[in-house]
Amino acid sequence: MAYSRQLNSWLYSDQPQTPVILIADDDPSIRLLLRHAMEKEGFSVVEVVNGIEAIQAVEKHQPSLVLMDAVMPEMDGFTATSTLLEINEYRDLPVLIITSLDDDQSVARAFQSGAVDYISKPVNWSVLKHRVRRILHASETDRQIRHLAYHDTLTGLPNRLLFMDRLDQAITRAIRSRNLFALMYIDIDHFKVINESMGHDIGDDLLLKITDRLQDCIRQSDTIGRLGGDEFAIILENLQVPEDVTLVARHVLSGLSQSVTISDLDVNISASIGISVYPDDGVTLGQLLKHADTAMYKAKEQGRNTFQFYTQEMSELAMRRLELENSLRNAIEKNELMLYYQPKYNLASSRCWGMEALVRWDHPEKGLILPDEFIPLAEETGLIVQLDQWVIRNACEQLSRWKQQGYAASNLSINVSARHFQEQTLTQLVQQVLEDTGLNATEIEIELTESTLVNNHANARAVLNNLHNMGLRIALDDFGTGYASMAYLKDFPIDTVKIDRSFVWGIPEDKENMAIVKAIVGLADSLDLALIAEGIETKEQVSFLNSIGCSHGQGYYWSKPVSALHFEQELLKSGAS
Repeated sequence: MAYSRQLNSWLYSDQPQTPVILIADDDPSIRLLLRHAMEKEGFSVVEVVNGIEAIQAVEKHQPSLVLMDAVMPEMDGFTATSTLLEINEYRDLPVLIITSLDDDQSVARAFQSGAVDYISKPVNWSVLKHRVRRILHASETDRQIRHLAYHDTLTGLPNRLLFMDRLDQAITRAIRSRNLFALMYIDIDHFKVINESMGHDIGDDLLLKITDRLQDCIRQSDTIGRLGGDEFAIILENLQVPEDVTLVARHVLSGLSQSVTISDLDVNISASIGISVYPDDGVTLGQLLKHADTAMYKAKEQGRNTFQFYTQEMSELAMRRLELENSLRNAIEKNELMLYYQPKYNLASSRCWGMEALVRWDHPEKGLILPDEFIPLAEETGLIVQLDQWVIRNACEQLSRWKQQGYAASNLSINVSARHFQEQTLTQLVQQVLEDTGLNATEIEIELTESTLVNNHANARAVLNNLHNMGLRIALDDFGTGYASMAYLKDFPIDTVKIDRSFVWGIPEDKENMAIVKAIVGLADSLDLALIAEGIETKEQVSFLNSIGCSHGQGYYWSKPVSALHFEQELLKSGAS
């Protein structure tokens, strides 16, 4: 909006600017007196002689106030005022009607046309000057309030409220011109990690840098807004074909991929972008925003640092995801979750010495849903903490029952999500469960992945130290597949390393995997760590692992994860040690 840009420039520029007053009057003597009065007050003045010229002059000169005569040739002041204020760009422009008409009907018409005030001729110059100053001050205050209400306080970009209005206007223009336009929904990858690890000041500086780079990637006619947190959106209008937005999306990804230096720190970022196109992907504001958001999540699933156009298939997947999310919220209360147990074996004796608890979801309509489908959903929504709590309590209660029945089950592994370490409630939960079940802390092993340590370094260390001091064992799952495993073995109280199944696969034919496993065994031995190999499927794998010093394992060679009843009947009764 040209008028809005001029107002913002006047109100927020570091350099003082002189407000422009537009005088519209067909009487040259009146215009001369008005010019003299306004210039004496320090304003710049533009003169026109009728309503049509007034409308044209507003667009050209961007005045701060219009002094409009009511009676003029070609177009009177009342009509000019109402016509002017119907134009969206100028709806906030203050107009003061000056006229010799002083009857009630004329006064009412002046305000009905949209004028902010009315003053009659002959003009009282002292009154006029005070009213002009009052109107400009009120207009400035009102604009400042509106700016705060409709702009993001950090970046100065349109906030969600104003952006939605701009999107609605884009739809109106597209209907009128029959043009395409695209909506890009941009989410900064892993921004939360940066914000929490480096501090919110660094995070704010990074958002400002991101804003500058995004503005460099678009045309002046395009609209960019900050919808909240690390989410931005861009409206790209007047597209010839939907593929035109591809160039912009690639430009944005390239611009953001360059490292940012903040407080002598080099920060690397990327973004995930979802794109919806009007009218193919929606004809309403809500449809376009929803579909761009859906496409953005698809971009994240594709590995981030990429963009995705919306497709109908995405909506179908999103609906399934939403249905699962709603069902998952009630799954615990409705007793739809169950625990399966995968036995852990001593490779030398082939005796079961413990088990890993694994959650399953028995959906009343969809049947058995495996963790790969609902665990990521639980992590995204925050339900994973509640799910972890259920697993820890129920697994420990089951182990307690087995011990009371005389079964020699002495080692229970429980997986804990990275999200739980952010809540600072894990230690208290474990303490309470141990008290309630009467289990010894040494019988419980907490399993966590390297991503937990990457994203929650300080929190994870404190919580793990507390648990370790209580007597619990700590196992690092999927060892070797993360970022800096050996550093974690030194920095955290790790007792057990689980060799990832991807390294066990193919042994003994795969020489590279054999070399990797031997190296892991040697490392664990030098650090006095216990070892468990995952994914064992053949007798040859058992023999090889046992021969190089890996004493324990689990896998389909012995058993898939089974229900508590099956575990009890087939494994515990056979003599776990």
